[in-house]
Amino acid sequence: MVTGFMREQGFPEKTVFEMDLAVDEACTNVIRYAYAPGEGEMTVECTVSSTCARVCITDSGHPFDPLAVKAPDLTGGVEERPIGGLGVHLIRSLMDMVTYEYAAGKNILCMTKSREGVPSGSESDHL
Repeated sequence: MVTGFMREQGFPEKTVFEMDLAVDEACTNVIRYAYAPGEGEMTVECTVSSTCARVCITDSGHPFDPLAVKAPDLTGGVEERPIGGLGVHLIRSLMDMVTYEYAAGKNILCMTKSREGVPSGSESDHL
């Protein structure tokens, strides 16, 4: 959904790939952790401007601020690190801006990625 929309809007393939990976990680976290056993809802909204794309993922699961997650220790070897726990780090590394708020009983995670070669500017603030 997001990938096709961004391609239609002329985003470079690298930017599309990075946004797709970040959205996949964020949605996986909602599916795995936001709700107690059972079902829950999630919405994904993508908006674009001439300078950037923004994807907001909203769920009504348990309040969780991914920006409060401590950065993982990447100094040890792969075999020494626990499996998992890198999704939020990956999202923060790939995106130009990540914001979170909990409002009206909903988690709202927004991720912004600039078009490659286009500096971030005030236009991205108006998405």
